Amino acid sequence: MAKATISKRVLDTLIRAKLAKVDGCHRVEPMPVTWKAPNGNGSNWEIPGWTGDVHHVSNCVEQLRDYLKFLSDQFDIAEEEVRS
Repeated sequence: MAKATISKRVLDTLIRAKLAKVDGCHRVEPMPVTWKAPNGNGSNWEIPGWTGDVHHVSNCVEQLRDYLKFLSDQFDIAEEEVRS
């Protein structure tokens, strides 16, 4: 099944909206998604990092794991142009 291509902005919004519903994660923020070459699981994007208390970040990322997997299975972002 082909994945839908969405903008980084929409993907960031989906992630932040889900995170806002997770208890104890109101002070945790994901960095904006970035494009990367597709890997073995076919995902062409990643969250390059998170801000917030290390313990809280770890807990929140764990709680979002299944949702992030769902997003990576369903969506790609547009490939970025290589700049010379």
